[in-house]
Amino acid sequence: MKTKKIFWGLFFILGAVFVLVNQLGGFVSVGPWSIVLTILFVAILIDSLVKVAFPGIFFSVAFLCIIYAEPLHITAITPWTVLGAALLASIGFSMLFHPKHRYSYSSIQNNENMEIIDVEDSEVITMDTSFGGSVKYVNTDQFKKANLRASFAGLKVYFDNAAIPEGRAVIQMEASFSGVELFIPKEWQIINNVNMSFAGLEEKNHNQSDGSIQVTLVGSAKFAGITVIYV
Repeated sequence: MKTKKIFWGLFFILGAVFVLVNQLGGFVSVGPWSIVLTILFVAILIDSLVKVAFPGIFFSVAFLCIIYAEPLHITAITPWTVLGAALLASIGFSMLFHPKHRYSYSSIQNNENMEIIDVEDSEVITMDTSFGGSVKYVNTDQFKKANLRASFAGLKVYFDNAAIPEGRAVIQMEASFSGVELFIPKEWQIINNVNMSFAGLEEKNHNQSDGSIQVTLVGSAKFAGITVIYV
């Protein structure tokens, strides 16, 4: 922990030096706010590389490309092309390198890449993650609603240990520049009412619902990919 504090302390001190030298004409000529954002996104990039958090990696690079589009002569692909590429790369790499299986207690202890939450829950669950990766196991026999928020992140939520005695539940989602995977019992019927903007929802495997249990997806997704996986 002490080494980490020393590293980040030196990083921000060097960032302050970079701001001053740049204003004196020592580096690429960009505004002071661009320099501050550069330091922020580089910090996020380094932290994401250490944690292997793909959304943080790709979107940090994308925003750095947007900031320095003119000096790098890449204005033709900014901002939407690089942001779209970052989204697709984040989803693809998360699917390839974050396998879909349950973790034992020992593997949770040794996993430093993603925050894994596996506790007893109430009837309303709230998950909020940004610039990283999180895995949530929903454990409740009175599930009514889940509030899920993901920003520049990868989020996986397992509902196979949840029961809906009243037969109706809601999953409220606010996803932006993220990949969200919902592992849903095959007996549940999913009704998609999410407002999509440059986003998409995909269903994998086949459900075996008779309509007695319905879960409605609401909220919004912007530059995000939502995957419903029936288990």
